[in-house]
Parts: sequence; C-alpha cells; structure tokens
Amino acid sequence: MKDNWTWEEGSFTEWSNAVDRRLKDIYLITSNDAGIDEEMLTSNWQMKQSPCEFVEWHALKYDLDPKYAVGL
Repeated sequence: MKDNWTWEEGSFTEWSNAVDRRLKDIYLITSNDAGIDEEMLTSNWQMKQSPCEFVEWHALKYDLDPKYAVGL
C-alpha cells in the first residue's frame, strides 16, 4: 500500500503526524499507545521510510490487529 509520501516537502512533524493518522485509521491507536518513542520515530524518518511503510513494519513486528479484524 502506498501513501504518496514525498520527502521534498515532509518535515519530521508532518511525518510523525502521518504515522499517527495511519495508526489511528487502521488500528485505532496512536504512536504513544503503540509504544513508539521519539527515538524510533526519528530514526525511521531519517532513514526516509514512508509513514505507511513504518506503520506496516511496526504492526507486523508487534502483531497488531487492524480494526476490521475485531469487527470495527
């Protein structure tokens, strides 16, 4: 899944807000709820990983269930 993220315009704040939006849209949680700290966010932003890719990786690593899997 693509999120059309572009590095030419994206600041760290925009990137982390996009991560939170994606987490909320799919899993009904925020980065704080998911245990994602500032260091992890910063590291992945610096690696130029898109918000979509980061959320997908985090969800797979921690076996998160999307909202549709629980009937929401």
